[in-house]
Amino acid sequence: MRAISILACALLLVSSTAFAQVGFYSGSELLASCEDPGHRPECMQYIAGVLDAHSYDLSRFGSPRDFCTPEDVTLDELETVVVKWLKEHPAKLRVTAANLVMLAFVDSFKCKGDRD
Repeated sequence: MRAISILACALLLVSSTAFAQVGFYSGSELLASCEDPGHRPECMQYIAGVLDAHSYDLSRFGSPRDFCTPEDVTLDELETVVVKWLKEHPAKLRVTAANLVMLAFVDSFKCKGDRD
């Protein structure tokens, strides 16, 4: 019985460690997936997810608008903006990718009336 308990704890620990790593996607990992044609859909889905999460924050919590994307912007254009920004800021590639996507959007899509 004790062996089963130890095994169950070990399995729980291993599975929770693997799950914890899922959310930590660095800028360098995002850039690599964006530049690899086989992983480009993953890149674009990640960028869309960050934008969707930001939109949710705006609508649900009344968070301040950090950037204003044009209404007709495409996902291809957003990916181009993010990849360009990541390449221009190589020292930041160790930071969480979601934060860098947000910074790329803030730098690239100023809201009307915002100052530089």
